[in-house]
Amino acid sequence: MTSPEASLLFVDAIEGDSARLLLGTDAFNIPARLLPAGAKEGSWLRASFALAPAPHDDGAGAALRRRLGRDDDGGDIKL
Repeated sequence: MTSPEASLLFVDAIEGDSARLLLGTDAFNIPARLLPAGAKEGSWLRASFALAPAPHDDGAGAALRRRLGRDDDGGDIKL
């Protein structure tokens, strides 16, 4: 069973359009627009991801996801 602290994220910095979050000692960036209203540097967030059914999408996003899935060989990322 996971401890409640395992799902807590710390808002370390917000710089322009990017926010740096800490999950334990792991740092990662997300678009600042994904933060909940009122979040600021020093805030704590609870991560709560849940599986959802795929939305109906016939637009450019669907085409991009199909292409990325088709072109992914499962190996390391090549820069």
